[in-house]
Amino acid sequence: NDGRKPNEIRRLKIQIGPLSSSSSVGGSALVEMGLTVALATVRGPIECARRSDELMDRAMVDVTVKMAPFASAVDRRVTNPNTDRRLIEASHMLKRAMEAAILLHLYPRSRIEIVVVILADDGGRLCAAINASTLALQDAGIPMKDFVCACSAGYATDGNTDTTLVDLNRKEESTTGGQPAVQLPCAMLPQRETVVFAQC
Repeated sequence: NDGRKPNEIRRLKIQIGPLSSSSSVGGSALVEMGLTVALATVRGPIECARRSDELMDRAMVDVTVKMAPFASAVDRRVTNPNTDRRLIEASHMLKRAMEAAILLHLYPRSRIEIVVVILADDGGRLCAAINASTLALQDAGIPMKDFVCACSAGYATDGNTDTTLVDLNRKEESTTGGQPAVQLPCAMLPQRETVVFAQC
């Protein structure tokens, strides 16, 4: 337990533009949710690498989620974002959430590239990646319908007491009272009151 009440989120710290804008980085953001840290960078809109990738009516979004080798005290394997199933899945989910928010029709036949590096993982890394990405897109000046805000909710029981949790850390995700917690990462567009991503 990190001292929070079950319905309290972890300490949130945000830094917009930690990397200076250049030809390789149009926008960046660093998000800390408790001890979980995600750094997102955005390039684009840029030309597609291959003409076959171009979409005539909108931009394509290319997303990569990577783990720094020192990110997790539990899992220190060197992960390849092209072959690690968890990172590929996280990239697809992040792409889906961002495509729901970006005004893609403004940039036909182009590409927007988002790269997220998880620098520290104490649970909730997908939510941290989503929050960092939406802020990096804003820093890059990419027009969006709304911010994408993400947080997880969970449910745990020790056999006697049922507890609803918000913004689960690694310990809460893995086990609470001897039972694995049920968790639901969720992302939404708050001004539109629209859920763009939920995973159980």
